[in-house]
Amino acid sequence: MIDDRTVRDTELDKVLESVRGYALSPEGRDAITPSMLTADRNEIERRADRIGRYISYLGGDAPDSFPSISSIFEYASHTHADLDGPDIHRAGEFLSSYASMLSFIGEEERMDEELMALSGEILSSLDPDGEVYEDHPRLLPLIRKREEAKGERMRYSTAFMRGHRESMQQSEPLYRNERVVIPMRSDQKVEGVYVSGASASGSTLFAEPFELVALNNEVVIAEERIRAEKARIRHELSAAVRDALPVMRTMLSEVIDFDYHYAFALWARRNDARHPLSGVTLSLKEARHPLLGSKAVPITIELGSGIRAVVLSGANAGGKTVTMKTVALLSLLYQMSGYIPASRDSVMPIFTSFYADIGDGQSILDAASTFSSHMKNIAAISRRADSGSLVILDELGSGTDPEEGSALSVAILRYLSRHAGLTFITSHYSAVKSLAYSEDAMLNASMEFDERSGMPTYRVLEGIPGDSHALATALRMNMPREIVDEASASLRGGDATSASIIKALLSKERTLDRKITALALQKRDEDRREGEIAEREKAVERREQELRRGGVKEIDDYLHQTRRELERLVSDLKTGKLTKEKTKAARRFTEAIEQKKEEIAAMVGEEEEETSDETFVPGDEVFCGSAGTPGRVVSVDGSQLSVSLENGLRLTIRSSMARHRTRKKEEEKPSVSYGTSSKRAEYTMDLRGLTLEEALRRIDDQIEAALLSGLSSFSIIHGYGDGILQRGIHEYLKKRREVKDYSFARPEDGGMGKTYVTLSL
Repeated sequence: MIDDRTVRDTELDKVLESVRGYALSPEGRDAITPSMLTADRNEIERRADRIGRYISYLGGDAPDSFPSISSIFEYASHTHADLDGPDIHRAGEFLSSYASMLSFIGEEERMDEELMALSGEILSSLDPDGEVYEDHPRLLPLIRKREEAKGERMRYSTAFMRGHRESMQQSEPLYRNERVVIPMRSDQKVEGVYVSGASASGSTLFAEPFELVALNNEVVIAEERIRAEKARIRHELSAAVRDALPVMRTMLSEVIDFDYHYAFALWARRNDARHPLSGVTLSLKEARHPLLGSKAVPITIELGSGIRAVVLSGANAGGKTVTMKTVALLSLLYQMSGYIPASRDSVMPIFTSFYADIGDGQSILDAASTFSSHMKNIAAISRRADSGSLVILDELGSGTDPEEGSALSVAILRYLSRHAGLTFITSHYSAVKSLAYSEDAMLNASMEFDERSGMPTYRVLEGIPGDSHALATALRMNMPREIVDEASASLRGGDATSASIIKALLSKERTLDRKITALALQKRDEDRREGEIAEREKAVERREQELRRGGVKEIDDYLHQTRRELERLVSDLKTGKLTKEKTKAARRFTEAIEQKKEEIAAMVGEEEEETSDETFVPGDEVFCGSAGTPGRVVSVDGSQLSVSLENGLRLTIRSSMARHRTRKKEEEKPSVSYGTSSKRAEYTMDLRGLTLEEALRRIDDQIEAALLSGLSSFSIIHGYGDGILQRGIHEYLKKRREVKDYSFARPEDGGMGKTYVTLSL
């Protein structure tokens, strides 16, 4: 439930107007209204799921627009006459756009083939004005006959005028009332002609010889046949559209539903909106007012369990009203779409009604003062508010005697904290701030003010009431210094305890914030390092298992090949005479088996601990495993070596699996590399919604995984946005030596919202 004043005060009307700008159909635009608010959490999740899917589809072939067809239903319900040509054409365009919509959402199989054929026939038969195209197959024979008749008529007219040159007024025939006539001199008589008119001066007669009369009639008849055929084509298409109207009415409902979610998807991408968590307690993180654009300062406000009222205080022009509006507006948008411009870690509750009193509602016609207008609205809100209501009140109790206004504000706040679900108010009254301190169900919050610069920071401080900073604000607004100094002297002579307490609390809060932030950063770094170590250990274990499995297969293959070779040698030795060559072949065979045994032992490793004849120290250049992957020893721990490979990766191996490098072996190219990343390479990465830091971390993992898996190219979806993510990614790719090339995608594949990357393998 929401009234017009609340829609206006929270600026929901302005945001919805922005969303409507993304709609593709007039009917869809009309559906984006506050009436779509819902308190059904399942419906909110359904909408959020649809919007999320459409965001992921953006960049595909969405419909350009949907023409309005509501008037066709209205016209068809009142008359059985043929539909107008433009209406028929709009119906064809609608069916075509509906097919594009189904293709965009991956439901092409739902499109009725007969209706698709009808759409194609309409669009190939009629232009946007509803006129039948002249090249329509059914018109071509008729047009050909008409042109033949026109040609015969012109040939006759020209020949007649040449034969009666002395009687002609001009040298060329004329067109009059869609007929060809002969311009004759009025003082000449020619037999066998019909005079159909004369010029204004009477000197020229417009005549048709009897043969020309017949030829003119043939042309007129041919034109009439063409017009009749066009009328038949329009009639047939009109009848087909009429038959399809029941199905098209259902289609229109689907289009309106699609357009609602599609418009919010485009709006969400443009405003970097996310789907938050659902819960019972409000928690907004990095929330931004969508109308402020890049000027918006993200706010964070997290309410504890059981909080029913929040008192916002602080400097004038410090952001109290904007903060309160942001809370209300994002609550409304969440219950319309499931998406808000805030962190996805935010938590949003459900409200069944919304009430707001913001700004000056003074009415000259009603003879109501500012205070009276506010009281009238707040009285109505107090009567209607219930446990599911969100109430927003700005400058509660202002505009009257301070003592009475303060007392009234306290009473209203107490009442709403008992009856409403959640109440936000802004106030400068000390009694109201004190009440919020004494009640468990209430919370003080203030807008931070930088004492050194004399400027608000727009950051919300929870649990701390704010000083009004009236003198600093007055000075910032160019109030004469003499006035500000006198006011300051008056304050020093009075009770400044409240301001001192606030300053002390603010100082302690900032100190705690710095300590908490430092500890959080330290813990995050430690967690990341622990995760990386664990991932590397798992990757090494998996790689060892793969090598062992590969070694077993290689043994099987070698045994099979050896068995065949042995059988051949035995057969050779048994047949014929024992020669020196046969003896050498047998010796080579046994030596090859011994050599292979040593290679396999080095690659797979023995169950018991092997010792190596070679010793290693940090800095030694070595080859690792049977593949001879080059690297450098970083550290030695007993029989374990920590080796840094030339490709930048690092792993731990047994000393028996390494050997010192020689100049000759350094020239050999390894065929196997060891990886320590457990990440899997992706053919397409979607980085939309991430910060630049998160995106670059993902790309780093992707390049490492791609190199290990042999993936030479992949693509990155970064979207258009403000271009920050795209520029940062391109700068990063330019610096990576593994990146051979990168470029924007083809227009049909995402254009400047997507980048192709090619690696040097």
